[in-house]
Amino acid sequence: MRKFKRAAVAAASILAFSGIGIGAAQAADLPYVETQGDPATDCFTKATQREMDMGAGHHVTIVHCERDPQDPGTMFVFYRG
Repeated sequence: MRKFKRAAVAAASILAFSGIGIGAAQAADLPYVETQGDPATDCFTKATQREMDMGAGHHVTIVHCERDPQDPGTMFVFYRG
């Protein structure tokens, strides 16, 4: 049973880290803007979507947000469109 639990934890860890790597690789190819906010709470809100649409002049799709490590309270919003 212990071997199964260790194998399950190892598999989950590998999947989690590969998902992070895939997200980072996809985000690297996308355009982004820097704006105020917290990516955990402000990324996929109507206000952020409205701001992105107005800035681009048309509808865009928000894909991913990251915190700016150099400036707390600032996030990078990666988008398509």
